[in-house]
Amino acid sequence: MKKIKKKKSSPQASPSFLIGWTHGEVPPPGYLAAWFDQIYGGPLQIRFLSTNGHQHFEATHTNWKVQVQLAPSVEVAEQWHGRLQWEHRHLVQLLAPPKMHADRQDEVLHIARIARGLTLLLEGTTYDVATGSYRNPSDWKDRGLMVFQVDDHVHVEQHEQVQQMRTWFHTRGLTKFGLDEIEIFQPIGLSERTVEPMLYEVAHQLMAQGKNPKVGERLSFEGEGRQVEVARHRTDPIYGMPLAFREIRLA
Repeated sequence: MKKIKKKKSSPQASPSFLIGWTHGEVPPPGYLAAWFDQIYGGPLQIRFLSTNGHQHFEATHTNWKVQVQLAPSVEVAEQWHGRLQWEHRHLVQLLAPPKMHADRQDEVLHIARIARGLTLLLEGTTYDVATGSYRNPSDWKDRGLMVFQVDDHVHVEQHEQVQQMRTWFHTRGLTKFGLDEIEIFQPIGLSERTVEPMLYEVAHQLMAQGKNPKVGERLSFEGEGRQVEVARHRTDPIYGMPLAFREIRLA
Protein backbone atom coordinates (compact mmCIF):
# COMPACT_ATOMS: atom_id res chain seq x y z
CA MET A 1 0.00 0.00 0.00
CA LYS A 2 1.44 3.36 -1.02
CA LYS A 3 2.01 5.83 1.79
CA ILE A 4 0.51 9.25 1.25
CA LYS A 5 2.96 11.99 2.14
CA LYS A 6 1.53 14.96 3.97
CA LYS A 7 2.25 18.25 2.33
CA LYS A 8 4.33 20.47 4.58
CA SER A 9 3.08 23.98 4.98
CA SER A 10 5.69 26.56 4.09
CA PRO A 11 6.77 28.78 6.99
CA GLN A 12 5.61 32.39 7.15
CA ALA A 13 8.28 34.61 5.66
CA SER A 14 9.76 37.21 7.96
CA PRO A 15 8.83 40.75 6.85
CA SER A 16 11.51 43.19 5.66
CA PHE A 17 9.72 46.26 7.03
CA LEU A 18 6.80 46.91 9.37
CA ILE A 19 4.91 50.19 9.33
CA GLY A 20 2.78 51.16 12.29
CA TRP A 21 0.15 53.85 12.02
CA THR A 22 -2.80 55.12 14.04
CA HIS A 23 -4.85 57.87 12.42
CA GLY A 24 -6.85 57.99 9.20
CA GLU A 25 -7.64 55.36 6.59
CA VAL A 26 -5.10 53.26 4.76
CA PRO A 27 -4.67 54.73 1.25
CA PRO A 28 -5.64 52.60 -1.75
CA PRO A 29 -2.70 51.03 -3.62
CA GLY A 30 -3.28 53.49 -6.45
CA TYR A 31 -2.09 56.30 -4.17
CA LEU A 32 1.18 54.44 -3.57
CA ALA A 33 1.63 53.90 -7.32
CA ALA A 34 0.97 57.59 -8.05
CA TRP A 35 3.50 58.63 -5.36
CA PHE A 36 6.13 56.20 -6.68
CA ASP A 37 5.65 57.31 -10.28
CA GLN A 38 6.02 60.96 -9.29
CA ILE A 39 9.11 60.48 -7.10
CA TYR A 40 10.97 57.70 -8.95
CA GLY A 41 9.59 57.93 -12.47
CA GLY A 42 7.69 54.65 -12.34
CA PRO A 43 5.85 52.82 -13.50
CA LEU A 44 4.81 50.92 -10.38
CA GLN A 45 2.57 47.99 -11.26
CA ILE A 46 0.04 46.78 -8.68
CA ARG A 47 -1.07 43.14 -8.77
CA PHE A 48 -3.69 42.07 -6.25
CA LEU A 49 -2.98 38.76 -4.51
CA SER A 50 -6.40 38.34 -2.92
CA THR A 51 -9.92 38.35 -4.28
CA ASN A 52 -11.02 40.04 -1.05
CA GLY A 53 -10.35 43.74 -1.58
CA HIS A 54 -7.04 45.52 -2.00
CA GLN A 55 -5.31 44.69 1.28
CA HIS A 56 -2.78 42.21 -0.11
CA PHE A 57 -0.91 43.11 -3.28
CA GLU A 58 2.42 42.98 -5.08
CA ALA A 59 4.16 46.22 -6.07
CA THR A 60 6.49 45.75 -9.05
CA HIS A 61 8.90 48.08 -10.84
CA THR A 62 10.80 46.46 -13.73
CA ASN A 63 11.99 43.12 -12.22
CA TRP A 64 11.82 44.24 -8.58
CA LYS A 65 8.92 43.07 -6.44
CA VAL A 66 7.63 43.42 -2.90
CA GLN A 67 4.51 42.03 -1.26
CA VAL A 68 2.43 44.46 0.79
CA GLN A 69 -0.06 43.34 3.44
CA LEU A 70 -2.11 46.32 4.55
CA ALA A 71 -4.04 44.27 7.12
CA PRO A 72 -2.12 41.23 8.42
CA SER A 73 -3.91 38.70 10.62
CA VAL A 74 -4.77 39.61 14.21
CA GLU A 75 -2.23 37.03 15.46
CA VAL A 76 0.59 38.56 13.40
CA ALA A 77 -0.35 42.10 14.44
CA GLU A 78 -0.48 41.19 18.13
CA GLN A 79 2.84 39.38 17.92
CA TRP A 80 4.63 42.41 16.51
CA HIS A 81 2.84 44.91 18.74
CA GLY A 82 4.00 42.91 21.75
CA ARG A 83 7.55 42.70 20.48
CA LEU A 84 7.94 46.31 19.41
CA GLN A 85 5.96 47.87 22.27
CA TRP A 86 4.71 50.74 20.15
CA GLU A 87 1.37 52.50 20.45
CA HIS A 88 0.29 52.35 16.80
CA ARG A 89 -3.10 50.69 16.32
CA HIS A 90 -2.54 49.36 12.79
CA LEU A 91 0.24 47.47 11.05
CA VAL A 92 1.46 47.06 7.47
CA GLN A 93 3.91 44.32 6.43
CA LEU A 94 6.36 44.42 3.52
CA LEU A 95 7.76 41.04 2.46
CA ALA A 96 10.63 40.44 0.05
CA PRO A 97 10.11 37.81 -2.67
CA PRO A 98 11.29 34.29 -1.67
CA LYS A 99 13.91 34.29 -4.42
CA MET A 100 15.73 37.55 -4.96
CA HIS A 101 17.65 38.50 -8.10
CA ALA A 102 21.41 38.26 -8.44
CA ASP A 103 21.72 42.03 -7.99
CA ARG A 104 20.07 42.22 -4.58
CA GLN A 105 20.96 45.88 -4.11
CA ASP A 106 18.26 46.89 -6.61
CA GLU A 107 15.70 44.63 -4.91
CA VAL A 108 16.53 45.99 -1.44
CA LEU A 109 16.39 49.56 -2.76
CA HIS A 110 12.95 48.92 -4.23
CA ILE A 111 11.57 47.51 -0.97
CA ALA A 112 13.00 50.48 0.95
CA ARG A 113 11.36 52.93 -1.48
CA ILE A 114 7.97 51.27 -1.01
CA ALA A 115 8.47 51.39 2.78
CA ARG A 116 9.31 55.08 2.54
CA GLY A 117 6.22 55.82 0.42
CA LEU A 118 3.85 54.02 2.79
CA THR A 119 5.47 55.69 5.82
CA LEU A 120 4.87 59.13 4.28
CA LEU A 121 1.32 58.34 3.12
CA LEU A 122 0.33 56.86 6.49
CA GLU A 123 2.34 59.33 8.60
CA GLY A 124 3.51 56.28 10.53
CA THR A 125 6.66 54.69 11.90
CA THR A 126 8.80 52.16 10.03
CA TYR A 127 10.62 49.29 11.71
CA ASP A 128 13.48 47.80 9.72
CA VAL A 129 13.48 44.15 10.85
CA ALA A 130 17.04 43.33 9.76
CA THR A 131 18.69 46.34 11.42
CA GLY A 132 16.28 46.69 14.35
CA SER A 133 15.94 50.43 13.66
CA TYR A 134 12.95 52.81 13.51
CA ARG A 135 12.23 55.62 11.07
CA ASN A 136 9.63 58.35 11.18
CA PRO A 137 8.66 60.15 7.95
CA SER A 138 11.33 62.84 8.50
CA ASP A 139 14.08 60.23 9.01
CA TRP A 140 13.95 58.85 5.46
CA LYS A 141 16.71 60.14 3.19
CA ASP A 142 15.68 60.91 -0.35
CA ARG A 143 18.01 59.09 -2.73
CA GLY A 144 17.95 59.11 -6.51
CA LEU A 145 17.38 55.91 -8.44
CA MET A 146 21.10 55.39 -9.05
CA VAL A 147 22.27 56.17 -5.51
CA PHE A 148 23.07 53.32 -3.12
CA GLN A 149 24.45 54.09 0.35
CA VAL A 150 25.52 51.10 2.46
CA ASP A 151 24.59 52.77 5.76
CA ASP A 152 21.01 53.29 4.54
CA HIS A 153 20.54 49.51 4.73
CA VAL A 154 23.22 48.20 7.10
CA HIS A 155 24.07 49.46 10.59
CA VAL A 156 27.12 48.84 12.76
CA GLU A 157 26.56 48.17 16.46
CA GLN A 158 28.97 47.75 19.35
CA HIS A 159 28.67 46.06 22.73
CA GLU A 160 31.17 46.07 25.56
CA GLN A 161 31.81 42.56 26.87
CA VAL A 162 33.33 43.52 30.20
CA GLN A 163 33.99 39.98 31.43
CA GLN A 164 36.07 39.24 28.33
CA MET A 165 37.62 42.76 28.44
CA ARG A 166 36.73 43.34 24.81
CA THR A 167 34.35 45.30 22.56
CA TRP A 168 32.18 43.47 20.03
CA PHE A 169 31.44 45.31 16.78
CA HIS A 170 29.07 43.81 14.23
CA THR A 171 26.80 44.65 11.32
CA ARG A 172 23.03 44.37 11.20
CA GLY A 173 21.30 44.31 7.82
CA LEU A 174 23.47 42.10 5.62
CA THR A 175 20.78 39.43 5.95
CA LYS A 176 18.70 41.56 3.55
CA PHE A 177 21.24 40.65 0.88
CA GLY A 178 21.30 36.93 1.71
CA LEU A 179 24.61 37.29 3.60
CA ASP A 180 25.83 36.53 7.10
CA GLU A 181 26.56 39.50 9.35
CA ILE A 182 30.24 40.32 9.97
CA GLU A 183 31.83 40.94 13.36
CA ILE A 184 35.15 41.88 14.91
CA PHE A 185 36.41 41.93 18.50
CA GLN A 186 39.04 44.19 20.00
CA PRO A 187 40.33 44.81 23.55
CA ILE A 188 38.55 47.53 25.53
CA GLY A 189 40.46 50.80 25.43
CA LEU A 190 41.79 50.61 21.89
CA SER A 191 40.77 53.30 19.42
CA GLU A 192 37.39 52.59 17.83
CA ARG A 193 37.69 55.30 15.17
CA THR A 194 38.59 53.04 12.25
CA VAL A 195 36.50 49.97 13.13
CA GLU A 196 33.09 51.19 11.93
CA PRO A 197 34.31 52.50 8.52
CA MET A 198 36.19 49.23 8.00
CA LEU A 199 33.07 47.13 8.68
CA TYR A 200 31.05 49.26 6.26
CA GLU A 201 33.71 48.85 3.58
CA VAL A 202 33.94 45.09 4.05
CA ALA A 203 30.11 44.89 4.00
CA HIS A 204 30.05 46.80 0.71
CA GLN A 205 32.58 44.38 -0.80
CA LEU A 206 30.55 41.37 0.27
CA MET A 207 27.38 42.89 -1.22
CA ALA A 208 29.22 43.43 -4.50
CA GLN A 209 30.42 39.80 -4.49
CA GLY A 210 26.97 38.50 -3.56
CA LYS A 211 28.27 35.58 -1.49
CA ASN A 212 29.64 34.80 1.96
CA PRO A 213 33.43 34.55 2.26
CA LYS A 214 34.92 31.23 3.36
CA VAL A 215 36.76 30.80 6.64
CA GLY A 216 40.42 31.58 5.93
CA GLU A 217 39.61 33.87 2.98
CA ARG A 218 41.25 37.31 2.92
CA LEU A 219 39.61 40.57 1.87
CA SER A 220 41.40 43.80 0.97
CA PHE A 221 40.13 47.24 1.96
CA GLU A 222 41.38 50.82 1.61
CA GLY A 223 43.86 49.71 -1.02
CA GLU A 224 45.75 46.48 -1.53
CA GLY A 225 47.97 47.00 1.51
CA ARG A 226 45.32 46.34 4.19
CA GLN A 227 43.52 43.05 4.60
CA VAL A 228 41.21 41.20 6.93
CA GLU A 229 40.90 37.44 7.26
CA VAL A 230 37.68 35.52 7.96
CA ALA A 231 38.48 33.70 11.21
CA ARG A 232 35.32 31.69 11.92
CA HIS A 233 31.61 31.23 11.32
CA ARG A 234 29.09 31.07 14.18
CA THR A 235 25.49 31.82 15.18
CA ASP A 236 24.28 33.97 18.07
CA PRO A 237 20.69 34.37 19.38
CA ILE A 238 21.32 37.85 20.80
CA TYR A 239 18.30 39.40 19.03
CA GLY A 240 15.83 36.64 19.89
CA MET A 241 16.57 34.50 16.84
CA PRO A 242 19.69 32.71 15.57
CA LEU A 243 21.80 35.17 13.57
CA ALA A 244 24.80 33.98 11.55
CA PHE A 245 28.12 35.85 11.86
CA ARG A 246 31.48 35.72 10.09
CA GLU A 247 34.25 36.97 12.35
CA ILE A 248 37.01 38.98 10.68
CA ARG A 249 40.47 39.83 12.02
CA LEU A 250 43.16 42.15 10.74
CA ALA A 251 45.59 40.10 8.66
